[in-house]
Order: sequence, then C-alpha cells, then structure tokens
Amino acid sequence: MDFLASESSAPINPGVHVNVMETLVYEEIDKQLRFYPKNLRNYLNLTEVATYALNRLPPLYASSVKGVEEQRRVAGRQYRSELTSAVRRAIAAVERDPLRNSEPIVSEIEVNYRGAESTLGQIQELLKRYHLLEPVNKEVTWDNCLPLLRQAFLKLTTAQAPPPPGIAERRAVPPPPPPPIRTPSMDDRQIDPKNTLW
Repeated sequence: MDFLASESSAPINPGVHVNVMETLVYEEIDKQLRFYPKNLRNYLNLTEVATYALNRLPPLYASSVKGVEEQRRVAGRQYRSELTSAVRRAIAAVERDPLRNSEPIVSEIEVNYRGAESTLGQIQELLKRYHLLEPVNKEVTWDNCLPLLRQAFLKLTTAQAPPPPGIAERRAVPPPPPPPIRTPSMDDRQIDPKNTLW
C-alpha cells in the first residue's frame, strides 16, 4: 500500500525523535566556553552559537534509547573533529557581532507555557481577592489548583450570604396593625342595590 495514498496521514505510533547532534553541540559549546572569560560567556547567545554550528553539521536522529547511544558512537567516530571545529567557528561568528539585534523564535510550547502560568497567576489573584485561598499566602500550582478551586466553590456554596442593604432598616419599623376583626353581624347584612350610591 502506498503511504502517500493512504487515507490517514497521522502516524500509527506517534513517538519522539531527537537530533543527537543538538545535544552534542550544546555539550561541546559548554566544554569550549569553560576557557572563555565569564563576562564573554554571559554575553554570547548560546542559541545562535548552536544554530550556527548545527547548520554546518549533519543531523543524527534517533527514536529510541539504543538509537541515541548508537548515534553518539557514530558522532564520536566520524564527526568529532567537525563538531569541535563547527562550534569554534560558531562562537567566533557570534562573538564578532554580539549586539546583533535579532528577534528569537518562540516555540508554541513556550507560548502555551507562558499562557498557562499567566492563567495560574490570575486564578491565585481571584482566590485571594475574594478571600477563598486558605492559607492566604498559599501559592497556587498546577498540582494543587483543582483541589483549591473545589475548596473555594464549596466555601461559596455553603457560605451564608449577608442580608442585602436595607433589610435591617425595615426590621426597625414596627409592623402594620392587623386588619379589623369582622363580626358575624356585619357579614350577614344584606346590601340592597337600590340604596347604594354608585
């Protein structure tokens, strides 16, 4: 069966794959920067250094632990000198233009993470504002968020609401007098329509 002609384009077993070369590049950057002055290390954008080096090296993908180990061995045998050289050139290239103004790419995962953290902060502020967070200084985390919200909703549903304004004033006014008691003689009287004024 032709893979491209199949109805479903989604993989049957969606797994994770990694480019082992990325890990090796970051390890090599760390190793080489140990010999640089601290102020220069803090000045370099490590993402730009890694990107520069990775664009000059072959990818080494793996989808299993055994595959990662094998790709590390391949890199050690075949690409050790290329890796060292690519990272050295990358550091030099980024070092020449450290103040370059570039807008970094932000991953969707990072955007979602920041949004989730913001939402968590808003939940904490709401619970504090309405005195529903006990203890008051407790930090809301994703691990305790649901139990804290349940506790807050329970507190809201079982709380006795204070009387609306104005009820206390109405209670101070004496109640109206009861209606007059009607005697049976009044109820038994017959009304003659001819003698009425209307």
